[in-house]
Amino acid sequence: MVRRKFLSKRNRTTTGLIAGVLIISTLFPSFAQNGFSQLVSAASHFLPLQSQQVRTVSSASGSQARQQGYTSWDEQESPNYVRLVGPSRIDQVVESGQVLYAGLDSLGRTLEVHACITYQMMEGGMAREREQMSNPSGWPRKNPEVQIELYNGSFYRGRLWNRSHLLAKSLGGKETVENLVTGTRMQNVGANDGQGGMALVETAVRNWLKAHPSGTVQFVATPIYEGDERICRSVIVDVKTSDGFIDEEVEVYNAAKGYELNYYTGEAIAQQ
Repeated sequence: MVRRKFLSKRNRTTTGLIAGVLIISTLFPSFAQNGFSQLVSAASHFLPLQSQQVRTVSSASGSQARQQGYTSWDEQESPNYVRLVGPSRIDQVVESGQVLYAGLDSLGRTLEVHACITYQMMEGGMAREREQMSNPSGWPRKNPEVQIELYNGSFYRGRLWNRSHLLAKSLGGKETVENLVTGTRMQNVGANDGQGGMALVETAVRNWLKAHPSGTVQFVATPIYEGDERICRSVIVDVKTSDGFIDEEVEVYNAAKGYELNYYTGEAIAQQ
């Protein structure tokens, strides 16, 4: 069994390669089951696990088995705001079709979400209308407008902060505060091309479920906070498919190129 890897892309050439592979796999599901993993595995030889220094933090998660740290975002290492950590660490196996929201901590911060995602959950989530969303912890009084260069050469122009799902609506997640964090646009969707941020993981899971409608996906998303900050620095995502084809832990950075972020208030200062 060849495991698929969520790659921390180091340059736009590699990003373009993976993007092309994803487009082909979406159009041709049989390729997604066979050739996809081989091409991604070949690319991964140029993308070793990153040796960034891990900061120890007091995670809002109560689970001692989860990763208790994060790394600072490095554009050269992770231009798409995603870092491959290693194999998944699923400490709580959830029953098929079930979602467990851990709730909020004493500071009102969202804790981890566990789920066992099915094809039916994906279908239902994609079909239903989006519900009104409450403000997660750290949501700013004024959401700044920004212009940010993205890893695919385009620019994002708009509001910096999103109400970002831990478990995507398209995977069966709800628009409840127990499932939302204050996330940068890049943390949420990257360049909105399915190749960055939480959207990278979500796209891979949807593609796998479309190719394996009878399969399931164990999923854990854990926001990591530093001290008593109200906005998470990263989200650690663990994903394991029932056939083991995807078995990865990734770190999704809550950052924005060219801006210094205040993780208490949501203020953003443009860097010169």
